[in-house]
Amino acid sequence: MDRRDIRAESPAEQGRGFMPAVSVNPGRLLFTAGMTGRQPGGSIVAGGMGPQTRRTYERLQAIVEHAGGHLTQSIKQMLYVTDLDAYYAEGRAARSAFFGDARPASTALVVRRLADPAMGIEVEVVVDLPGAASGAFQLEKFDVEAHGLDFYQGVIVNGGRLIYLAGQVANRPDGSVAGVGDLGQQAQQVYDNIGHILQAAGATPGSAVKETTWVLDINAWRQHGTPVRRAFYAGDYPASTLVEIPGLARPEFLVEIEVIAAVA
Repeated sequence: MDRRDIRAESPAEQGRGFMPAVSVNPGRLLFTAGMTGRQPGGSIVAGGMGPQTRRTYERLQAIVEHAGGHLTQSIKQMLYVTDLDAYYAEGRAARSAFFGDARPASTALVVRRLADPAMGIEVEVVVDLPGAASGAFQLEKFDVEAHGLDFYQGVIVNGGRLIYLAGQVANRPDGSVAGVGDLGQQAQQVYDNIGHILQAAGATPGSAVKETTWVLDINAWRQHGTPVRRAFYAGDYPASTLVEIPGLARPEFLVEIEVIAAVA
């Protein structure tokens, strides 16, 4: 594997125990957005964690099959749940029906809430698609449902290099925190930081294939953060996941965003 460390060379990077970004060579990978138990009409499936988990994996399965793969080819799975006991009691059995004996690397986290308060689970996967990367580097961003929201449900990466950014917060270049108490200002600083690192790696906002956003208040993010995000991506969105959590590394931080990008 060819690994390269990406440095934006800002003073705030000095002395940290991590790289701003790392890039590696993939084959053919699919990144999905976080899927939930939402039904075609927009409502959340009734019945609690079991039915929501089943519906979530049905939607993931449709995305993966559109890309020519199968859920059993998943190499990484990320689960966000609001009630871990309910997931253990009802969700795990529903999930296992989609994977058989396959076991992707998995992480499960308990979060305060998801995009809709009625949601109990959200899941995203990374799938190693059949066939070696062929031809020129290519990104394919697609939806299998007409959802009308600011993300793609799946992004296929064919060849090129993947760039894994560290989670970005509202640190200015001198290490101070921008917009203390102001989510809009913090969102602007976060996306400025992301853009700076992408540029250092030879990438653009349209190169992003996966974005995970952790916020302290989803409603406030929709009001103050979404306009900044729309301006940053200008319609060329990645597959995305948004969750609400009780806290970040410092009490001043209101949002943290992690991005994976791909370049030729």
